[in-house]
Amino acid sequence: MSSQLSSPNFYENRILEKYAAYETKRVTLRQLAVFGKTLTDEKLVRSANYVKHELSVRLAHRIRDFQSLPYIVGTNPHIELIYNMYWNAFERFRTYPEIQTIEDNHRFCEMLQFMLDAHLVVIPQLALGIVESAGHMSRTEADRFMNEMLRSRIGRRVLAEQHIALSSAFEEHGATIEPHQIGIINSNCNAKETVERCSALAARIFRDGYGIEPPKVVMDGHVDATFTYIPDHIEYVIYELIKNSMQFTIAKHAPGGLPEPTPALPDIRVTVGQSYHDIVFRISDEGGGFDKDVYENLWSYSHASKRKFLNFDMMPKLAAKMDEPVPVTLHLGLGLPMSRVYANYWGGSINLQTMYGYGTDAYFRIGVGNQMEHLKFEEDSNVMSIGK
Repeated sequence: MSSQLSSPNFYENRILEKYAAYETKRVTLRQLAVFGKTLTDEKLVRSANYVKHELSVRLAHRIRDFQSLPYIVGTNPHIELIYNMYWNAFERFRTYPEIQTIEDNHRFCEMLQFMLDAHLVVIPQLALGIVESAGHMSRTEADRFMNEMLRSRIGRRVLAEQHIALSSAFEEHGATIEPHQIGIINSNCNAKETVERCSALAARIFRDGYGIEPPKVVMDGHVDATFTYIPDHIEYVIYELIKNSMQFTIAKHAPGGLPEPTPALPDIRVTVGQSYHDIVFRISDEGGGFDKDVYENLWSYSHASKRKFLNFDMMPKLAAKMDEPVPVTLHLGLGLPMSRVYANYWGGSINLQTMYGYGTDAYFRIGVGNQMEHLKFEEDSNVMSIGK
C-alpha cells in the first residue's frame, strides 16, 4: 500500500478520527422536500453549513474504509487515485470557512459544483480498481466495498445537488418555488410518464446504436400512480431494466438483426402496482432469460465476467444518470448492480425472476412513505430466483 494510504501523517489521522467518530445525520425524502418548500437567506445559510459538515463526516468514514483495504489493493493506481481525491475533498470541506451570508453561500455552491464535476471519475476508477484487484480480495469483500462506496457517493451527491438546486431556485425566483419541483425532488412523479420517458430514451439508443426498431413497451396496472422521489434515481433504474429487456429480446428473436419486413418482436410489459406503502414496477420480457452461471453473478462487481469494466477507459467519467450519453454498444456491466444500490438507498429493492429459454420478470419496489436514506448496503432477500 502506498505511504499515503498506509501511514498518513499523525496530525491528519488525528483530525480524520475526530470526524469519523461523528455519526452521519441521515435524512428522509420528506425532510428534504419540506425544508425546501419555503426558502430564506437564513435557511440556505444553515443548509450550507450542514452540508459542509456532513460531507466532511461522510468522507471521513469512506477514507477509513480505504485504509482498511488489503495492502496490495491499496497500491492499485485507480484505488489510490480515488483515495487521494477523497482526502483532498475532506480537507477542502473541513477547512472551508463558515458560511454566513447568501453571498458566501453562492461561492460555496460554486465550489460544490466544481467538486461534483471533478468526482465524475470516481465510478469508473473504482470499478477498474476493483476488477484489477479481484485476485486479492474475496468476492464478498470486493462487492461490499463497492456497494458501500457507491451508496455513500449517492448520499453525498444528494446533499450537494439538493443544496445547489435550492440555492439556484432561490436566487432566480426568491421564496416562490415550482409547485412540485423542490430542488432535485419531484413531489408529483407519475408512473406512466416516468416509464414512457425511460422507454423512449432506451428505444432511441437502440435505433441510433444499431439502426433497428426495438420491441414496444406497453403498460398496465396503476399507471396513474404518483409519488415523491428523485427523478434521476428512479429513471436510472427503470431505464436500465427496460434497456436490458430490449437488448435480450432483440438478441433472442432477431439475433442476426432485423430483416425487412421487420418481424414483430414480443412486447415488453410494464405493470405498476400500488399500495399504501409501496409502488412496484414489474418489467416483463420474453428475452430468453439467464442461464444459471450468468444469473448468479449479475450483481457482482468482481466476478471474472466483469472484465467488461475495463471498457471504462473509453468512458472515463460517469454520473450514473439516465440521460448520460453512454453508447448501447459500450458494455460496462455496471447497470444492474448500480440500479440495486439506487433502489436500496431509499429503502426499496430489486428482485429478478427468470426462466431460462423464455424470459425475465424484474420487480422494482419503492417506498412511498417517509423514506430515510439507507447508508449501509443491505442484501435484498430473495433478490433472484430461477424458474425451473
